[in-house]
Amino acid sequence: MSRPVARGPRVTPASRFGANLAYERRRRCLSMSELARIAGTHASEVSRLERGLRDPRLSTIVRVARALELPVSVLLEQVDRCPVVLRATLWAVL
Repeated sequence: MSRPVARGPRVTPASRFGANLAYERRRRCLSMSELARIAGTHASEVSRLERGLRDPRLSTIVRVARALELPVSVLLEQVDRCPVVLRATLWAVL
């Protein structure tokens, strides 16, 4: 099974992480529910992570990596090559 590549105009660090997570979960023949149970989270959270809809917290990355018996670096492969969009918060000055 080859590692999937997050592609398209909106490749983000979260989508790259999600592609890595989905690949490793499937490689181990785990359902989202099974992984969620082992990692101590919900299947809906695993789904959102795999689809790149959430920026995972460091604690979540560590829990999922431990559940998959992987070093964190495997889930973060290629994440550093994704463009990062910085959002500025605007404050109104009264």
